[in-house]
Amino acid sequence: MKNDKIKTMVYLAMYVAMYVVLKWCGNLIPFLNMPNGGSIELELVAVVLASYHLGWKYGIVTALLSWIITWILGFEMWIMTPMQTVLDYVAPLVVIGLVQALWPFRRTSKPLGMAVCALIAVCGFLGIIKSWNGGMLTWVIAGVVAAAVGGISWYFFDRNEARFGIVIGMLLKYVSQVLSGVFFWFPEGTAAGSWPAWTYSLSYNLWYNMVTLIVLAVVIPLLIDRLSKIVTFKD
Repeated sequence: MKNDKIKTMVYLAMYVAMYVVLKWCGNLIPFLNMPNGGSIELELVAVVLASYHLGWKYGIVTALLSWIITWILGFEMWIMTPMQTVLDYVAPLVVIGLVQALWPFRRTSKPLGMAVCALIAVCGFLGIIKSWNGGMLTWVIAGVVAAAVGGISWYFFDRNEARFGIVIGMLLKYVSQVLSGVFFWFPEGTAAGSWPAWTYSLSYNLWYNMVTLIVLAVVIPLLIDRLSKIVTFKD
């Protein structure tokens, strides 16, 4: 029992270190980062792995410790008020740490998985169009992104029995960050909670969360498949 606890602590430290390294690497790649906060978050791979490997409680611990350490190390963060900090950072990380606990959604039927993929693709298409104000090139790019989301997600659901916890966790993360945008990061000349604030936040926070979802949907099942030969993952 004591050895198991020590081993768990070692794994926990490893996942936290993995988070910090991936976040540092992500910060070095300009196109992964949004101009006003937000990014394609490669570091969430560490949190999701911790949740599926050690359980959702340690997934949350990994998420919170990782955020605290990156804050102490001086990683760039957009902090305005305690509530905004919770909505932008704490709550999104907690729900990602919870993915293993979202058991009703980890497995689903193929039709339901396809329906969710279609919904995500359509939302992504419309969100990017709204964000970039339309135009032929925008339509083409948005169409490619939507097709990629639908196709890759369908492959993910079909071949890996739909780890829906990742999808639900990312949707909850998106909702939290949209709320932050609506009430704290609304565009100049608009009011908090106004319709322009909603449309701006919905579109601004969509694409990088969508791409992060694709990364997790593709990478996590592959890593679990390889690592399950040496460690046991939670069902």
